[in-house]
Amino acid sequence: MAPVSTRGVILRTYRIGETSKVVVCYTRDYGKVRLVAKGARKIGSRFGAALEPMMVSGVVFYLKEARDLHLLTAADIERDDVALRRDPVRMAYGSALVELVDRLVPEREPVPGLGEALEAGLRAAARAPEEDLDALLWRFAMAIARRLGYEPRTDRCVVCDGPPGTEPGFSPRLGGAVCPECMSCGAAEGAARGEVAVLALRLARGERIGSAGLPASLRDKVTDVLLSFLESHTDRRLELRSLGFLSQIRRMEQRSRKTEGPS
Repeated sequence: MAPVSTRGVILRTYRIGETSKVVVCYTRDYGKVRLVAKGARKIGSRFGAALEPMMVSGVVFYLKEARDLHLLTAADIERDDVALRRDPVRMAYGSALVELVDRLVPEREPVPGLGEALEAGLRAAARAPEEDLDALLWRFAMAIARRLGYEPRTDRCVVCDGPPGTEPGFSPRLGGAVCPECMSCGAAEGAARGEVAVLALRLARGERIGSAGLPASLRDKVTDVLLSFLESHTDRRLELRSLGFLSQIRRMEQRSRKTEGPS
């Protein structure tokens, strides 16, 4: 059996045996695969940093149709967004992107355009203004939803099929806009209202919006609504560890500002 070669993004790794590890990688040609990297945990391993999470690497491996694990023979870095490893905030957002792919995409099922979208998202997470990183996460969440076939409905009310009205809500569970009448009668329990719903619906329509200038509490609510939508329609839990890490960073920054006091 001849090895195959492709380009991919490293999603995560875990140990196997005494010196090896399994590399979960989203590849453009074969979708998500799990690769055994023998000796990768040894000092001076030939794989170097090519197997670090969020790294874009060229990988060569033996693809075995009836197996869950495939033997990795070579890996070389093709792009390294250094800022994702040096800046903890950017690292958290980049990690959120790869976590979404890892949690939502089945193995060995390539999703057209997803590899390119993930690489573009990681590149943006390394370069975009920090205040726009929430919007980057939102847009990627909606992009992956559309690519997996879970696009929210925005043109009609998901409860009564009538016009959404001028001030609709957004129901993660039902999958889209809820007209004011259905909102008022409680037909869409848990639906978002107000500015959270407005932003969620704009993102669902594919509008390119930013998060700069929005209060942190509003940004967090929009993120929660979009993740709840993905959870409801993929039956996957999305308690992203990266966002928990980001919350810890923010709490530490708030404590530091309080300790320093006014200048």
